Amino acid sequence: MLLGLLVGCGFPGGSINLPFLGPQASASPSASAMPGVNPGGTVAPAAPSPVPTDTPMPIPAAVTPASLNSPTPTATPELDVTNMLLRIAVPGPMSIVVSPIDFVVYISPDFTGSTRIQLLGEDGRELYNKSFRTFSNIDNATTRVEEKVKFEIHALAEIGRLQISTVDQFGRMQAFNSVRLLLLSMGDQQVTPPYPSTERVVLRTPRMSDEVSGGILAVQGEIQPINDTPVLMELYDAQGNVMGARILALLPADGKYQEFNTTVLYKTSQQQVPARLMIRQVDDRINGLAYLYSVALQVSP
Repeated sequence: MLLGLLVGCGFPGGSINLPFLGPQASASPSASAMPGVNPGGTVAPAAPSPVPTDTPMPIPAAVTPASLNSPTPTATPELDVTNMLLRIAVPGPMSIVVSPIDFVVYISPDFTGSTRIQLLGEDGRELYNKSFRTFSNIDNATTRVEEKVKFEIHALAEIGRLQISTVDQFGRMQAFNSVRLLLLSMGDQQVTPPYPSTERVVLRTPRMSDEVSGGILAVQGEIQPINDTPVLMELYDAQGNVMGARILALLPADGKYQEFNTTVLYKTSQQQVPARLMIRQVDDRINGLAYLYSVALQVSP
């Protein structure tokens, strides 16, 4: 059950920073379209696409706490948690790894596009960064990405975060997932099993491409928190402006789903705004995001 509290003061410092800027595309790692139900099959890779020259738009840096409202707990029907936006198949959490890391991810067909893989050290420094484009050329197919992530550290060992993200046509982040690892400068690897193949956020409402009006966006569903940090919901327009936001404080993360039923108040003067609702948590150890889920909407006054 969700703890219905408003974190009215926001995060320390009065603002909530989003460190990610949409990546530009470059040479792509191995990627292929895979059946969505059973990604174990083999399908010919998608044809390369021209490298885009535009720079995706950064996401705004701050949310005003005064625009937030308190949520209301509720019971919801059982939802399908198997439709994952970004599924990290290899490596599993807290795997002990040496360079290069075998990184395998499956991307939902609606969330391919401009893609970035990064490895961060425990102090937040960047150890690896590669941007590229992914494609789905088969209906209802996921895209498999395989990458050898090379890194170098000076210490014998340190904690790191391996992450992947995708950006939509407006430069807004649309999906982000990560896994925490123990990086070794030398030694033997011990790769753990992956997280369960379930999405951390499942929404009953809104659904993809829903039309919303009236200045109130109802958000109902379940969430499996990745850690004990607050969950931030934000509604963005096509220019990256925050139309509305809500901060949720949950019960401590215990691997179970927590139900919620809440609303996000928003303002717009335009009809049929191509908006995106983002739901995210930050990492509680390494600076930056830990997880982000989103859904595209059409929003009117």
